[in-house]
Amino acid sequence: MRLVVATSWDDELLRGLAGLPVHTVFGKLQRDLVGGGRPSSILPAVDWSDMVRHIALAHDLGFCFNYLWNATSLADAEYSPSYVVEMEEQLRRLVDIGIDGLVVGLPWMIGLAKQVAPDLDVTVSSLIDVVSPREAKQFEAMGADAIVLHHAVNRDFQVLAEIRASVRCDLELIVNNSCVYQCPYSNCHHVSPSFHSRTHSLPLLEYELFWCAGRHSRDGAEIIRSRWIRPEDLRVYEERGYDRFKIAGRGRDTAWLLRAARAYAARSYPGDLADIISMSQHAPLRLARQRAAEGQGRHAGEWAAIAEDLAPVEHLGVDNRGIPEDFIQFFTAHDCNTLSCRTCGYCEQVAKKAVRGVRTWERDAAPRMPSPHMFGDLLLEKPDPTA
Repeated sequence: MRLVVATSWDDELLRGLAGLPVHTVFGKLQRDLVGGGRPSSILPAVDWSDMVRHIALAHDLGFCFNYLWNATSLADAEYSPSYVVEMEEQLRRLVDIGIDGLVVGLPWMIGLAKQVAPDLDVTVSSLIDVVSPREAKQFEAMGADAIVLHHAVNRDFQVLAEIRASVRCDLELIVNNSCVYQCPYSNCHHVSPSFHSRTHSLPLLEYELFWCAGRHSRDGAEIIRSRWIRPEDLRVYEERGYDRFKIAGRGRDTAWLLRAARAYAARSYPGDLADIISMSQHAPLRLARQRAAEGQGRHAGEWAAIAEDLAPVEHLGVDNRGIPEDFIQFFTAHDCNTLSCRTCGYCEQVAKKAVRGVRTWERDAAPRMPSPHMFGDLLLEKPDPTA
């Protein structure tokens, strides 16, 4: 087992991870030239000197450190030669302070990174959506040292077997993702944080999260459909050649990250799985309530209705003791891409024994979403009109 763990930029996290089978810690500055896969609003504010110290401590404790360039769009900035030169300069600075690897969100970044630092370990981000053997093989041919597969394939064991047999590079699985399975907003959501984690960007809450939170609020089975992997089921993946497991949670605090890492290291967590899976669905509820309480503007009533719709997610939990011991075995024999949830019903069956807080089963219901006219309310800071 090799765990790859998000950092909170707290040195106590690194000390707490000592003794666990942690191979790599990963993170990035709150804002930088390239941007990444999480908006600045959820990331800790650290400066360059903090990062230098944190990386040095990681090395002292035997961990590798991966920096993230996992933006999936640069708004065509890459067509400016001067911008590319700036990227090269930033990467050289990162290499000089000791990063061991770079996680990239655009295919051409692999070649750029290898040109600047041939020995740098380059990982393909899950946000590139690698879900097939052919895609994996092509990224390996570009020079990728590792690929984080998109979480959608976590329970597609035929695809996992074919990908593993097709490449020699490292393959990594995200174990604690709670995104809606086959979410219609997935591609949009991969792009928007790219712009809101770059230098001078404004903090915001992504509108796509409201779909995710709404689906989890309306259908108690949705959280079971999400492609997390239980600590108890890691062996099933190891038997199939996967031993590198990513624990996501760059917006989480040190205690949360340590709890998740320890659970996966122990291969057991008898409590509420919501304590160790990402559960970003709470943020939309908090903001909707805040906007409704402010009572200003023409959208206050709409925000109140959305908050009421999302309220069940506040108490959403998954009792791991209520999940069958052989839960994952079902997916080794069934293909969710060729079965409809209405025909199958397995996740709903499990949810009725394990899920608390949500007791409705609106399988196909569309959540209440903020209208585009309300998107401005998702900015957590207003733009400076004089800038």
